[in-house]
Amino acid sequence: MAQPGVHTTPHQPDVYDTNSKQILVTRDPVFHHPAIQNGIIVGRQPHTYLPLAIAMTVINPLLGPVALVFAIMSGRAFRQGDLKFAEKWSQYAFLTCMITIVASVVIYIAIGFSLSTISIRGGHSY
Repeated sequence: MAQPGVHTTPHQPDVYDTNSKQILVTRDPVFHHPAIQNGIIVGRQPHTYLPLAIAMTVINPLLGPVALVFAIMSGRAFRQGDLKFAEKWSQYAFLTCMITIVASVVIYIAIGFSLSTISIRGGHSY
């Protein structure tokens, strides 16, 4: 029986290295992670919204790349086995895409009114 305060070191075959993390695979319930079982990522990948982020980059080149970065970070976090951060980056990508859509509509309407011949008072110039 293990004594309190004494830490054990994992056996070499039980440790898997990824790009930025060490993943310990063991049957010990203390180290059990619901997303990784036997070194394999278990769980559904959250939607990255990458096509939507690419479309937002074309529509609004100032705010769209932010959504693109979040979408890429979501996919990268999932590949590294971090489902919590993959979901977080996925939600950030979607939120940024929605903000980009609203901001683009407002900006393009403002540009359209500034370039049109319709005045704010309702008069038309012929």
